[in-house]
Amino acid sequence: MMTSAPIVIRPIQHGDIPAYWAALDAVARERRYFTWEQGPPVPGTASFVAENIECGNPHVVALDGDHLVGWCDIVRQKRVFAHVGVLGIGIIASHRGRGIGRQLLASAIGLAWQAGLKRVELEVYATNLNAIHLYEQFGFRLEGTRRLGARLEDDLVDVHGMGLLAPGIGGDEPPRGPV
Repeated sequence: MMTSAPIVIRPIQHGDIPAYWAALDAVARERRYFTWEQGPPVPGTASFVAENIECGNPHVVALDGDHLVGWCDIVRQKRVFAHVGVLGIGIIASHRGRGIGRQLLASAIGLAWQAGLKRVELEVYATNLNAIHLYEQFGFRLEGTRRLGARLEDDLVDVHGMGLLAPGIGGDEPPRGPV
């Protein structure tokens, strides 16, 4: 049973894996936010969480009492992209609209900068206006759109790529590289 206590945001722990998987599965089954239609296999989810913990990737969860109601992870990329993290976030339907996404994002992005990441990026369906608005409030910028890049049920939708640079990186500078 969920309590009226404040939502607690904290780093994920190995013991959270079953509840984390259940939340992933619940959001995936809505078929509105993810590319998958159900939670990924539990062993893969357990490996994902363990690797995030081991590598120091920001991965936080939201708890309402002892019930896991949301998460946000930022996975550091490899090799020449090791300064970049890819963001994933989800909140179960019963807890949306309460500011939990804002709390999760603030925590995970703060941890990303502490971990030395210089850029956080994400993909979001153009139909997910609430998420887009939240990302924009945090300073994410639209960097490109894959027109009709995904199929949600019977609808083809655009997929936006958004990015956020670490403080002091110079987000208003022109693109770098050969001209």
